Amino acid sequence: MFKINFKEWRVFEKAWLLSFLTVIVAATVYFSATGTDWSSTESILLNWAVSPVSAITGILCVVLAAKGKISNWTYGIANSILYGYLAYRSGYYGDAIINIVYFLPTQFIGLAFWRRRLKRGSRTDVKMRKLTVRQLALILIGGAAVAVLFGLFLHSVDSWFTVSMKRNESIYSYFETMLGSGASLAGPILDSSTEVTQILAQIFMVLAFAEQWVCWMITNIITIIMWTVVIIADPSSVSWALPTLIMWTAYLVNSVYGWIVWKRGAADE
Repeated sequence: MFKINFKEWRVFEKAWLLSFLTVIVAATVYFSATGTDWSSTESILLNWAVSPVSAITGILCVVLAAKGKISNWTYGIANSILYGYLAYRSGYYGDAIINIVYFLPTQFIGLAFWRRRLKRGSRTDVKMRKLTVRQLALILIGGAAVAVLFGLFLHSVDSWFTVSMKRNESIYSYFETMLGSGASLAGPILDSSTEVTQILAQIFMVLAFAEQWVCWMITNIITIIMWTVVIIADPSSVSWALPTLIMWTAYLVNSVYGWIVWKRGAADE
């Protein structure tokens, strides 16, 4: 299931995949060389193994998903585990929870579902479909409402759950420092927005709907902002946070391409 047939890939697909993988490896070597605590096994593994491999498996997963290849789920299993640990280690407890508790199990569900939706005569390509405009509008409006309400809940409740769902404490303090106490809702709403859009996107992906890519685009934009803030608020995190930021940037590029490919593929079915 890890095998990739590059013969059927377009030149553009090969070029952009190689570009992002090269940047990840280069960033790992450059920043980890000085940012690694060589006396700590955890620091060595975090900087030289977990972070880059998480980014690489994540990129391969979304690229294969954009092409409608069933093998994306195999790379998704590896990425869910590695990124879940990385998120936990980074203080992104909400991301850690959603990756281990939600994304990891749904990789197996998606794999099983796509096996039943493969194109006739194919062992690798899934049949794509799309929602109606009305269905998509209702889902997006409902998702936005849930994200705001969940963000308000996180802001108002002082409990273990609230702390666990925070991406990173430095993000919250950064927003308050830069924008004042009136911006204290920014962190919780951004957190809740990414959780809601990721859940919706994964459901659409399992069911093979093209509209998954709209949700992924929203998720990627918000998450890029969040990881950028982490690096700005804590510059020492750059050695292991930068490959992840690059990964999410690659996700955004891929989600736009995936939307184009899946719209065309769903129209042909």
